[in-house]
Amino acid sequence: MTTGPTPAGRDTPIPDVDPAAPVPSPAGNVDATASIGDASATVPPADQRPDPSGDSTGDLLRRLTDNVQSLVQGEVASARQEMTDKALALRPAAGMLGGAAVLGALAAGTSAVVLVRLLDRFLPPTTSAAVATAVLGGGAAVLAKAGAEQVRLVGPPVPERTLESVKADVAAVTEATSG
Repeated sequence: MTTGPTPAGRDTPIPDVDPAAPVPSPAGNVDATASIGDASATVPPADQRPDPSGDSTGDLLRRLTDNVQSLVQGEVASARQEMTDKALALRPAAGMLGGAAVLGALAAGTSAVVLVRLLDRFLPPTTSAAVATAVLGGGAAVLAKAGAEQVRLVGPPVPERTLESVKADVAAVTEATSG
């Protein structure tokens, strides 16, 4: 635990939280994220769940808050992991696109003069400049196409598994409250 100033100026404990760590279940409560992505986990039918009618409103609200907090933290961790995976998968594509940018700059830049001068020995100056630009531009186009294909294979930068999980959570809550 670390301490930090509060608005009133006194120090209060602030817990050290690892965002990647699994969310612990509050004592006595069912972890709302336990069945997410786990085919073996089952949610008991409504007639087998404990009857909360004897609990106080405060206990029910605390349990609800704890479950919602667990659920949200689990979904945020899932989204973070999915986005990290996608970013890592995009590294080769970014390299290819960077290479395409460099070759494109060479096609437009003065470093192509060497190629132009070499071609000047065999072709008229205008033709040699056009051929040099076409060769470097063609290389840039090939790398850009390969990089764009890599980006397409990875997919959009959206945490799709997490979105599906949230949809399933909403459906489960809707089903549990309507029954």
